[in-house]
Amino acid sequence: MKKTLIPLLALASAGAVWAQSSVTLYGVVDAGLTHTSNSGGGQNFTGVKSGGTATSRWGFRGTEDLGGGLKTKFLVETSVPVDEPKPTTLGDRGAWVGLESRFGELRLGREFDQAFANQTNFSAFGTNGVGSTLIHDARSAAYKAALGASPAVENNIIWSNNAITYILPNTLGGFYGTFQHALAEKTAPGNEAGRSTNFRIGYKGGPLDVGVGYNKTDGGTSAASTTIGTITSTNLGASYDFGVAKVFAAWAQDKTRTTATGTETSQLTGWDLGASIPVSAAGKVLVSYAAIKTETVGDALDDKASKWALGYRHSLSKRTTVYATVARMSNKNGAQLNIGGTAAVNGSSTGYDVGVSHSF
Repeated sequence: MKKTLIPLLALASAGAVWAQSSVTLYGVVDAGLTHTSNSGGGQNFTGVKSGGTATSRWGFRGTEDLGGGLKTKFLVETSVPVDEPKPTTLGDRGAWVGLESRFGELRLGREFDQAFANQTNFSAFGTNGVGSTLIHDARSAAYKAALGASPAVENNIIWSNNAITYILPNTLGGFYGTFQHALAEKTAPGNEAGRSTNFRIGYKGGPLDVGVGYNKTDGGTSAASTTIGTITSTNLGASYDFGVAKVFAAWAQDKTRTTATGTETSQLTGWDLGASIPVSAAGKVLVSYAAIKTETVGDALDDKASKWALGYRHSLSKRTTVYATVARMSNKNGAQLNIGGTAAVNGSSTGYDVGVSHSF
């Protein structure tokens, strides 16, 4: 009897301790059949791809109540390419630890760049699948053109490494804000590659959500960067839920400059309109149209591209959704953006995806 009682008392004691903290395992598995066709001799693609509506991933997050309104929190999230499983880096989709109080939340580690976070929030399709917002596609191309292939700066398209992030408390009457500074890797004396200052601020109340995002990234002096420079991103977005439809609108502008003289080398400007329209208790239709223009010093014409997308989402349960999307992108004046595969200069790119997404 005593031998049975001792482990039971130990278990009860452990339960009292664990009641103060929690750890959650979660994830998304999303895959679909994708086909893209590119005109003008471009390369086409047909295959299974991961992440048609959401990036496939797994992660664990936790919190501990320290008392007095103070909590410690952490998150480690990793991508899972389910179409072609291969080695990934633990925490490549975020890894941070922080403290939260009534004054807000402070985090240390890898986090979303806040210009990207604001931009994707005001797009009907976000940044996944063939319907991905054209603004993000063009922004990725602009980063690589301005800053080269340096991993330290390519990350800043979506992520900020070595970041210090402060989040305002949610007691400000609908106003929200996140402020972030990412430190450079310092791979060489004076090298500031990857250093970034960015923020997102806005207001959300009832059916209205409006926000602004900003980011400035330093290209540093890394030898891996083929074109040294800095890029500044600014975007505005808004959404309004009318009940019969939720509409989205976004505007963005990215400016690239040389490090040595600060001379502006290019300017990308784009806008995106979209809507999410419920058609049943379980289904909704998504539509969007976007256009971008890139002005580059020395070019006679401004590169231009436009894109429309149409999609349907149907929830089979709270965790499982099937989807279908079709999109078409058109280039002119030397633009070469694509939905998938490889587009020809001034060519068009058309694609669709059909798949299933499950969260746990």
